[in-house]
Amino acid sequence: MDIKDRVKSYEPLFNQWLFEELVEIHDQESLIKIKHQAIGVEKTALLKVITLYDQDNNIEFLEKRVEEIKNRLGLQVINESEYLDYEQYLIEDNQGKIIGIDLCLLMVDEVDRLQNINNVSGKLLYELGLKLFDKHEYLEALEYFKKGAEVDNSDCVCIIGYLYERGLGVEQDHYQAFRYYQSATSLGNVVASCNLAYFYELGIGVKQDYQKAFELYEFGARAGFARAICNLGYCYEYGHGTAVDLPRAVNYYYQAAKLGYSEALYSLGTCFEFGEGIEQDIERAFKCYEEAANQGHERSQHRLGYCYENGLGTIQDFVKAFYWYYQASQVNYAPALIALASCYELGQGTDIDLKAARQNYLKAARQGYSRAQFWLGYFYENHPEIKNAPYRCSYWYRQASKQNDVQAIVALGYCYESGFGVKQNLIKAIELYNKAANQGYAPAQCNLAYCYEMGIGIDVDLNEAVRYYRLAGDAGYPRALCNLGYLYDHGEGVDVDHHQAFKLYQKAAEANYAPGLYHLALAYEEGNGVDVDIDKAIEYYELASHQDYGIALYNLGLIYEHNEQYHDDLKAIKYYEAAIDQNDVRAMYRMALYLDEGKVIAKNPDKAFTYLQIAANQGYGPAMNMYGIYLENGIGGYKNLDEAFKYYLASTSDEYVPGIYNLARCYFYGIGTTVDKASAFKLFLKASERGYYDASFMIGYMYSYGDGINQDKQKAKEYFKQAANKGMKEAIEELNKLDKEV
Repeated sequence: MDIKDRVKSYEPLFNQWLFEELVEIHDQESLIKIKHQAIGVEKTALLKVITLYDQDNNIEFLEKRVEEIKNRLGLQVINESEYLDYEQYLIEDNQGKIIGIDLCLLMVDEVDRLQNINNVSGKLLYELGLKLFDKHEYLEALEYFKKGAEVDNSDCVCIIGYLYERGLGVEQDHYQAFRYYQSATSLGNVVASCNLAYFYELGIGVKQDYQKAFELYEFGARAGFARAICNLGYCYEYGHGTAVDLPRAVNYYYQAAKLGYSEALYSLGTCFEFGEGIEQDIERAFKCYEEAANQGHERSQHRLGYCYENGLGTIQDFVKAFYWYYQASQVNYAPALIALASCYELGQGTDIDLKAARQNYLKAARQGYSRAQFWLGYFYENHPEIKNAPYRCSYWYRQASKQNDVQAIVALGYCYESGFGVKQNLIKAIELYNKAANQGYAPAQCNLAYCYEMGIGIDVDLNEAVRYYRLAGDAGYPRALCNLGYLYDHGEGVDVDHHQAFKLYQKAAEANYAPGLYHLALAYEEGNGVDVDIDKAIEYYELASHQDYGIALYNLGLIYEHNEQYHDDLKAIKYYEAAIDQNDVRAMYRMALYLDEGKVIAKNPDKAFTYLQIAANQGYGPAMNMYGIYLENGIGGYKNLDEAFKYYLASTSDEYVPGIYNLARCYFYGIGTTVDKASAFKLFLKASERGYYDASFMIGYMYSYGDGINQDKQKAKEYFKQAANKGMKEAIEELNKLDKEV
């Protein structure tokens, strides 16, 4: 529950006040405008809430700290205090555990501006100026702060620095801010010392000086100021002004976290999550994020969402992940906006809402956050139904690329390679892949290797392909490992080495990369670099098939259809159907054969026709040939000889022998084309030379009867014998005829 909701739960405050608006949150202090609950009474006041947390839920420790604050503020004698009254409330988490205390202080009622601010204490000047500050009346507030500065009130001096830092009521001037923070620090103001340290750390208004920043953070830490303690931890974590010392960083984060400082809780959480400076403990990381998230710390809310999304330190819960991403996104925290957009896009923890997804990606991208720009581009790439999606995709990839986002650089390179959203430009694609590859980005190195392998936008250079695949493979990139394995398998750019190929496929498979699993299975099936092991082959094909990898599903079908030991037609059909769902044209062809034969499953020429049509129109040779047969004979309800001829012709582009034979028949008989015996003879001869005995019979026939060529009984016998040796009855009969003639 955030401060606003908590204060509302305490109503009526002091038996008469209600929450009106949250004015400011600063570290553990909140300033809230409250109104009188009586109807018709237009009276307002200010409420200061000091929030104390304890990570170990030590109530006695919390109460002791509250008493110390009361003593410091003089609350034991209200008449002598600047506050009218005080109350304190316990803070509970979602499980009802006490995690902190809210000390509520009723400040003086709002008053008219003092006509004479002379002879007023610096403390009162600060409080009065702060009221005006909270109402965004910065110029008027500055009058009070300046008067307070004249009497060396360090709070007034510090807040003047803040006005200059932010440009509130004055022109932004970091140097002036630096001077005021410096002056307030010299007066012992801990907040100012921390702000001054920050200026030194980042070089704002002064030359960057990590050592000076470190010393100032130490000053604030000695005073017990949580922000300074936390920032001191940051210095030790990253070596700012001191040597890197992760255990010491953790110690300071822990100290600040004990004081309930949300930024420290977040930093401590990351140390626990990633095991930096302390033993990794995901559950403790989760608790740190949860405590800080309940204080409204947006980065912790985002990280807590991530924990729920991935089941880190807690039970996976997409609804809670969505809730925390939403909370963090309310302050436009870009990483949370991306995560929220992803939830809407995937329907994770909420209903799918592409409009909301797009809006959140866009909101983060317009902040100039390169990761959001990349993901917005990727969103458009995956949703081509959106108007101008390809152009929008390439636009956002380009924006992220300008910030040297390597993932976006590669994605933009692919846009240029494929002409997606831009005019195809292979040279530009190579340039972009090179840019990202030179930064050691493995996917870019792999893409560049593939371009060298295939000659895309650059001359084929297998040595360079191997070099870049190795670079990416050394980084553990599975696609590169798999592609390099393929080169070793086929001796391209390297000597053939099936054992090395097998090792590379193994590494890719260990990353659960579907092509790696597939090639490993294929190696076991064919005995390449390892002994044949069909059980292992099936195991790895199965693992690849769990990722809907069509070719693995198809190969499983082949094993169950053709391997005698594992033969099971129903299993084969199951895998072919699953492969068809992934648009595998070879599986469509195999299913068409089952449907055409009608032995294992019911004969269904119409369904076979549909499968063949789809596969044929995607250029698969065997399907084009069989589809031609269906069109020629009117199987499946549609006969078209001209179309049959076209598909037979198309099937020969990959030298598919049955297609060559059927094309020869078309020329011989004039099916869908004019009779051309010379072309028919050449094609029959081509198919015959490749062992297709039906074609051998036709060559024998043409020689025997002088049909389209000069008669030659001896040659006719030779070709009839080839077909007869395969058991062809017609060839045996023709041979017998020729023998009788002799």
